[in-house]
Amino acid sequence: MRMILKAMTIIALYCAGAAAAEPFTSEGFVKFPAEIVVGAVSAVAVDKEDNVYVLQRGKVPLLMFDKDGMFIRAWGEGLFKVPHGLRVDKDGSIWTTDNGNHVLRKFNREGKLLATLGTEGKPGGGESAFRAPDDLVFDSLGNLYVADSGNGRIVKLTAAGKFLMQWGSKGQKSGQFATAHSLAIDANNRIYVGDRGNKRIQLFDTQGKHIANWDGFGNPFGMVIVGEELLASEGDIHKIFHMGLKDGRITASWGTPDTLQLPHLMALDSRGTLYVAEVNGKRVQKFGK
Repeated sequence: MRMILKAMTIIALYCAGAAAAEPFTSEGFVKFPAEIVVGAVSAVAVDKEDNVYVLQRGKVPLLMFDKDGMFIRAWGEGLFKVPHGLRVDKDGSIWTTDNGNHVLRKFNREGKLLATLGTEGKPGGGESAFRAPDDLVFDSLGNLYVADSGNGRIVKLTAAGKFLMQWGSKGQKSGQFATAHSLAIDANNRIYVGDRGNKRIQLFDTQGKHIANWDGFGNPFGMVIVGEELLASEGDIHKIFHMGLKDGRITASWGTPDTLQLPHLMALDSRGTLYVAEVNGKRVQKFGK
């Protein structure tokens, strides 16, 4: 698999005609404990100590591993309806989105529930409710940005969860979303929204000002910043695309239905290892350079 993936990536780089970073190659998978029944894996996140967190749709949805891949703990049984997004903030708290129950949840690393934003099982809008939230990211000040997909908007909250502002609506125009599905944020606090359904990524500043639209790759399922590139997973065609942060130009693509089984949300650790959650594969694949 490793040789096939590398060969495919080199071909993609050649065809793109661009000098991109060295291709990623598969380094295997996060090893789930035998006693955990694994369902569709929607998200993976990494904290500042390189501990790895996985969100999946089996009986016990949240799993934690150390930087060497050793299983530490699992929690969240009975809490989730449709586990979707997963992030770790600068203080080490674990945040999740529950697309089916319309809430965000905040946990500590021991699995204790610290806060719930939104109302369990009650979709809504305005300043205190969500409708099928999919993803979230944090800016350099600790503010949260929520991809509230059912409402076609981005919601900005303080670190404590207080409503600050929102932007967007359902539609196809710039600043509108078919589905605000995934998020990424760069060192300059530019926010990337994976507008799944409209087959594009939209860029905004922290006040919701529209900067650009990037397209030409299909539907963005998950995104992650890697150096001077944005990587976007395209789950419909089982590929990952590389785009330059300066202009969104596609510099590489790789993956097939055999090597990536519906790649979804992704994460990067301090060592440069890329973790890809695979919905159909029911796994998290690791890639290095």
